[in-house]
Amino acid sequence: MGLKQSEKSEPMIEINGLKFTYPGIDGHPPPGKTTILKILGGKHLVEPHMVRILGRSAFHDTTLTSSGDLSYLGGEWKREVAFAGFEVAIQMDVSAEKMIYGVAGIDPQRRDELIKVLDINLSWRMHKVSDGQRRRVQICMGLLKPFK
Repeated sequence: MGLKQSEKSEPMIEINGLKFTYPGIDGHPPPGKTTILKILGGKHLVEPHMVRILGRSAFHDTTLTSSGDLSYLGGEWKREVAFAGFEVAIQMDVSAEKMIYGVAGIDPQRRDELIKVLDINLSWRMHKVSDGQRRRVQICMGLLKPFK
């Protein structure tokens, strides 16, 4: 079933004339995909028209992240987990299973599908895995609750 032109919604991500430099690196483009993802996630200040997510300014509209519509899944390797009751560094000697299953109030089918899609071995010990494997566990934990 198609939508009429008038019924189509705004694009999920819109970038218009994006310019961004870190302080002290004047005139150089953003050094890579992490910076672009941070800008899209509202972590860096850019002019409101430059980056729009769901029709709203990624940085200026704080309801994007507070509502759960948008989330940046990078950053600190810490997570509040139910089995511990406090933030735990993901590099500590704990299994991927305890980290993932420690997130409360999620859909078990969604969890199982994420584990499968991200090819996570639940017996991984977080202090011994590669950065890529650790990142996959972090992404899984971040996506357990749905975002737009």
